[in-house]
Amino acid sequence: MNCKKCGAEIESGFLYCPKCGESIQLVPNYDVVEEELLSRVVEDKDKAKNNRFATGVYKPIAVENNKQQQTDKKIESPGALSRNKDFFIKLLVFLGIVVLGLIIIIPLLGSHSYDNVMNSAIKAESDSQYAKALGYYSEAYEIDNTSFEAVYGLGRMYYKVKEYDKAIEYLTIALEQDSANKKIYSYLLDSYSELGDVDSIYKLQSKAPNQEILALFDGYVVSPPEFSDLGGDYEEDVYLVLTSSGDDQIFYTLDGKNPTTSGKLFSKTIKLEEGVTEVKAVSLSSSGEYSEVVSETYNIVYATLNTPEVSPKAGTYTQQEYITITVPDGCKAYYTWDGTDPSQLGILYTEPFPILKGASVLSVVIIDGKGNNSPLYRGDYIYNP
Repeated sequence: MNCKKCGAEIESGFLYCPKCGESIQLVPNYDVVEEELLSRVVEDKDKAKNNRFATGVYKPIAVENNKQQQTDKKIESPGALSRNKDFFIKLLVFLGIVVLGLIIIIPLLGSHSYDNVMNSAIKAESDSQYAKALGYYSEAYEIDNTSFEAVYGLGRMYYKVKEYDKAIEYLTIALEQDSANKKIYSYLLDSYSELGDVDSIYKLQSKAPNQEILALFDGYVVSPPEFSDLGGDYEEDVYLVLTSSGDDQIFYTLDGKNPTTSGKLFSKTIKLEEGVTEVKAVSLSSSGEYSEVVSETYNIVYATLNTPEVSPKAGTYTQQEYITITVPDGCKAYYTWDGTDPSQLGILYTEPFPILKGASVLSVVIIDGKGNNSPLYRGDYIYNP
């Protein structure tokens, strides 16, 4: 038997075409029999009417007596019985055909339950009969469109027969029900790749639930560069290093421009100084494909140095005291006793030192690792033992 819609050959026992899904009519249409019965009844009535009006003038038949009526009835009864007999025979034939159809259909309906259809689909798929399996999965989906097995099966079979748009449609539904299914990701990646839909691959990558699934994308997309330091607020210079996987080149910009068109090839550490800097970077593979552009923004504000903390405070002393200076991490302190600027010719502070005899002016400055100076501390000290 061939499908009346697509012409595909259909094996005996199928209710649907395995190729296009068209339903197959198993029981003949009996409207012809009914029409024949009705036409015969009308024909008999018309014939009787024509006999009565054969001369064009209606002439009722006179009834002479009961004997004549009985005779007429005997003459008419064979025809009436014949017509009734034909009618009942045709009715019995019609009913017989209906019963026969039910006998054929009922077992077939049982054989096309969801479980049986799914078993047939799985067997056809295992035998690499993907078009046939597609027909079975379609039938199972019609029975239960919420079934994960049916939806996933449709996605797989559409992929196998290279109908990638349809494959993506059903595989996406299946992924919503099983978001960590590695095989579904593989089918979707292959389908998007066949269609050249890179944007959808990146969107799918953003949904990857774990590193194992994320690793599937390595063969489909170019990985973007990684930053040694994340964007944010800093109080000192940032020495930024960009890395990529494999032999990919990295191009970057520091002014917010697109690195694919205005980028500079990364070859050494990037020094970011005070201010706001947006770094954009992109990887370029050996085959000439770019990764997605990534960026980080750095806000560097150097720490403000406060006036040095000196103890004891300026004043007059009669006993020997030692000066202590609090030095912040990463900084150095310099001092003088003659009022000159300690940032130029000052003595490096390493440990507490004694107050000089007599009257002196102590000057102290803190200098950080970048050469920034703190406000100057000045104090008048008098030491008279």
